[in-house]
Amino acid sequence: MGASCRRRLTMYDYAVFRIRIQGALDENWSDYFGTQSVLVEVDEDEIATTTFVTEAVDQSALFGLLNRLNALGLPLLAVECLSIE
Repeated sequence: MGASCRRRLTMYDYAVFRIRIQGALDENWSDYFGTQSVLVEVDEDEIATTTFVTEAVDQSALFGLLNRLNALGLPLLAVECLSIE
């Protein structure tokens, strides 16, 4: 998947991110958010989390995606850079 995120990332670099939220959103949301994959997991306490892996996006697109999640009222658990394109 390209270079790791160990090198310096700028606001204009394209990168792939893993975003984790609390709540369950199915695969149908992948097109809306422009993501490669959607994975829903439910833990032993029956709390659902959804993990998205983005296409390569710059920081502006990443913030747009996070704003759409925020508008749905879904708590953000983690954002992780997987690779820099």
